[in-house]
Amino acid sequence: MIHFKDGGYSTEGVRQNPAGGAFRFGAGLFETIYYNGSELCHLGRHLDRLLHGLRAYGLAYTTVDFAQVAAQVLNRNGLQGRPARVDIVYPVEESVSSPVILAEPVEPKPYKAFRLCLCEDRHVSALSGHKTTNGMFAYLARRQAAARGFDDAALFDLDDNILEATSGSLVFEKQGQFVCVDSPFCLPSIALDLARTVLDILPVRVPLDELPRFRHAYILNSLIGMRPVVAIGETAFVPDDKACDRVSPLVLNLSD
Repeated sequence: MIHFKDGGYSTEGVRQNPAGGAFRFGAGLFETIYYNGSELCHLGRHLDRLLHGLRAYGLAYTTVDFAQVAAQVLNRNGLQGRPARVDIVYPVEESVSSPVILAEPVEPKPYKAFRLCLCEDRHVSALSGHKTTNGMFAYLARRQAAARGFDDAALFDLDDNILEATSGSLVFEKQGQFVCVDSPFCLPSIALDLARTVLDILPVRVPLDELPRFRHAYILNSLIGMRPVVAIGETAFVPDDKACDRVSPLVLNLSD
């Protein structure tokens, strides 16, 4: 894989200071942008979220022409015209952080329905409101879910209110009303913001024991758009593609 760092392109590994925060503590922020084969979807929104996170923690950083560099990374990896993910990563070093930009192919699965297990552990932090690189909790939860045959894991706060999946935000529906999770411990979702432009989605708290009251459930992120969730733990939901068909083209910048 050819990546960009410090003004150049390389296939060598990214060097880190072993005494620095990125190496020792996984400190950093990142964004994942979907490339649909012709354009980087919602690059401006992703950069706003990324740079807001850096500024929120007082981290000094440099920038580049992200669109131009990403296009070069895609081209050098033979991904022009193919669906891919572009990651912009800011490892936190001792002084000024600079971006690492990489790309890899993705396989769209427009008809996939998701099954989520319940994550038994809890991790509640203000850092959950930012897309940080030290996501070991979510990584392990997702890995354990895959080992059990699930697609992802649903995360909860200390009072057993559902928060999100490890890889996306969650939306629920009953009697025509869509709701999303209202919590400061969820990552602000670009896909969810786009969904709100076509669906009336109310922010609420969703306790675990109230999940059976909902008929439909959905997972959203920038790589998949919006897809049905057919089960969370032992609670089953009726798959609904109609709402997904309204939202996914907006997230993935797909024309009719």
